Amino acid sequence: MTEPRPSQPDPAPNPAPNPADEDFGADDATSAGDIIAAGAIPQDALAAKLEALLFVHSRPVSARRLSELVGITSVIPVKQALDLLTRRYSEHGSAFTLQNLAAGYQLTTRPEHDALLNQLVREREAQKLSPATLEALAIIAYKQPIGRNELENIRGAGSDHLVRALMDRGLVKVTERDTSKPGSPALYGTTAEFLRAFGLRSLSELPSEGDLAAPTADDENVSTVEAEAPDSDE
Repeated sequence: MTEPRPSQPDPAPNPAPNPADEDFGADDATSAGDIIAAGAIPQDALAAKLEALLFVHSRPVSARRLSELVGITSVIPVKQALDLLTRRYSEHGSAFTLQNLAAGYQLTTRPEHDALLNQLVREREAQKLSPATLEALAIIAYKQPIGRNELENIRGAGSDHLVRALMDRGLVKVTERDTSKPGSPALYGTTAEFLRAFGLRSLSELPSEGDLAAPTADDENVSTVEAEAPDSDE
C-alpha cells in the first residue's frame, strides 16, 4: 500500500512587478540581449554620449531616460558606462563629478571650485544690469567721488534706487562724506568688485571720455564719403 505523500505548500506567488523599477520589463534574457546589442557601441563611445547628454542637462536624468536617448532598451549598459565616467573623474582629478541623486544622474563640479565659479556668476550678473543702472554706474565710475544729488543732476532723473542696487551688487560703495554740506552726504565710488566684474586692473584702464563720445554729423559724413570713395587705382 502506497503511503500518501505529505502535502506540499503552494509555491509563493511571484511578487508583482514594480513599474517604478528602472529594470521593470527586462527579464534576464532581455537584459542579456541588450548587453550584447549594446556591445555594438564601445563602452568608451557610450560613456561619451552619456557625458554629452548630462552636460547639457541642468537637472538629474534617470538611467531609463538616458537609455532611451541613446537607443538602448536596458539600463544595465548605461549604468556600466556611468560607473566608468565616475571612475575616470575620480582617477584623473577632473573638475567634474557624477552624482547619483534620487531622481537620476547629474554632472556637477566639485565643491572646491565653488569660489571660482561664484566669481564668474557675479561677473555675469554685473553684465545683466539695466541700461539705467549701467548709466548710473558709468557716471559714478568717471565722476567719483560723487554725491547722489550730482548724479541725479547729470542723469536728469532720480537715482536713489539705482545706487542701492549697485551697492547691493557690491559694485559701488560710500567712499567718503562731503563734510562741507549739511548732513555730510555720502559720496560714492566704485569697488574692487567693479574692477573684477569688468575685467579692469585699475580705473586708469577705463576708456577715455573722448572714446565714448557720440560721433558728430561731420564725423558721420566723413565716414560716408570714405566708404563710397572709389579705389585710387581705377
